[in-house]
Amino acid sequence: MLDSRNTCFFLRNHDAPVLVLLGRAGDTILMLPAFMEIHRRTGLKPRIIVSTEYSNIYEGVSYAEPISHNLHWWQGVEKARAIASVLSENAVLPQWWLGKCPIPSEYRGKFNLTCFGHNWGVNLALWPNFQASMWERCGFTQQEMRTLPLVFDRRNPVREAALLNQIWPAPMRKKPLLLYNFTGISSPFGFVPELFPVIQKFARDFHIVDLGKIKAHRIFDLLGAYDVAAGLITVDTSTLHLAHGSSVPYIAFSIDGWTGSVARGNVALRVRYNETPRRLNEIADVIASWRIPVDKTKAVLERV
Repeated sequence: MLDSRNTCFFLRNHDAPVLVLLGRAGDTILMLPAFMEIHRRTGLKPRIIVSTEYSNIYEGVSYAEPISHNLHWWQGVEKARAIASVLSENAVLPQWWLGKCPIPSEYRGKFNLTCFGHNWGVNLALWPNFQASMWERCGFTQQEMRTLPLVFDRRNPVREAALLNQIWPAPMRKKPLLLYNFTGISSPFGFVPELFPVIQKFARDFHIVDLGKIKAHRIFDLLGAYDVAAGLITVDTSTLHLAHGSSVPYIAFSIDGWTGSVARGNVALRVRYNETPRRLNEIADVIASWRIPVDKTKAVLERV
């Protein structure tokens, strides 16, 4: 149970596949391209055991069926596995490090991963980062997942427009929109004092918005702002994973080591957290490249 190995688990039978993915938002978003591809190949909607706290993300997609339970996103994993086992004997736990079952022997190696009281030895040649392991557990290679799109096919244009008007009101639209987010729970960013002055240097060039202070009705409503923004700067959190669903160019800060996210989409620059102080000039150069001429700004506004 809950072991995909190297096989495409969703081709084993004719039932819709079952996965345990209780949350958080970022981990859910990064798996959506796999869920859409499963649906495309099989015609079946994967069934996702999800924490009620994070189930509303699935309101934005038609290709996956959430099964919501009032469970904590990691403390409830064992209960969620029991629920999944009733639905399918081949249910999969992408976040394998949250469970008690050992990982397959071929994926064990010398790299020591400690998570919520468990110690694992990981083979970095096969699982170089946490995303690669989640994708492989669902039958996809890292190379495949880099090319699969992130699609929210049930976006709400009315909510997106209202949110955009809130963060970029008409009187401020003489300047292009620049978005940033330094707020992350799972992967807190410690270099705000060094980075923030770099962004502030461009206050005359952009209308700058801190997404960490924005309360969207649904996180995917931010895509309306992403789509018209000149650029995005984000730490390793859900706003980074969401950027794959837009053409917005972005600077991706990822946590150091195995737990750092793999940025996809229109990535202008990748920076590991600890690299930040020595790469401030590069970051400034990328932001400067996002300055939009007046005629291009008008073209963007026509789409709003």
